[in-house]
Amino acid sequence: MLIGVFLVVSTHFAHDAFAWAISPSLQAHVVALPAFVRFLLVILAADAVEYVAHRAYHEVPWLWRIHAVHHSPEHMDWLSGSRLHFLEPLATRALVLVPIVLLGFPQDTNFAYLIFISVQSVLIHSNIKMDVGWLRYVIVTPQFHHWHHASDAEALDKNYAAHTPLFDMLGGTWHLPKDRWPVRYGTVKPIPGGMLGQFMHPFVGPVKEFLEHRDP
Repeated sequence: MLIGVFLVVSTHFAHDAFAWAISPSLQAHVVALPAFVRFLLVILAADAVEYVAHRAYHEVPWLWRIHAVHHSPEHMDWLSGSRLHFLEPLATRALVLVPIVLLGFPQDTNFAYLIFISVQSVLIHSNIKMDVGWLRYVIVTPQFHHWHHASDAEALDKNYAAHTPLFDMLGGTWHLPKDRWPVRYGTVKPIPGGMLGQFMHPFVGPVKEFLEHRDP
């Protein structure tokens, strides 16, 4: 039910707040592109927003309060991607939909994008060790995202991208040792457990306390 609410709210935000920026001629050019090019473009457009938003979740103290819930698991598995404070998917989906709405991708491109991110989100949080060779520089893999969730000092505030490491390479936040995986996961200092405790976590305590969960 909440997912349905999030979709409605985020879609209305993208349409209503940015209707003034919609260009029919630009959208016509996007629709005219080959299907595979449209797919690559929607991945890049969405991930550009994901990168900026994700980095803000880590570097803006009051946003970290929310995002810390996602980093609370001390053992990674495929369900870790679903450990989120409800405010995070609401905000992130609303922002990611903005370039998708502005560029006017047709329905088949949007469906392909939704399928891709649904599978990738489960995969990159899973504890599957896989060697993809040179593709590690093209697509976000479990190893890449595990380093993002690590509480090892070398891994803090790295690997923000959700789909391709390109934006981390450009932003100077790329970290992917070839033959190593993290040792520790979770926030540096644990946050409360339980659904109610994690629901309330962003709303209680001073900013300094929340920063201590992130910084060594």
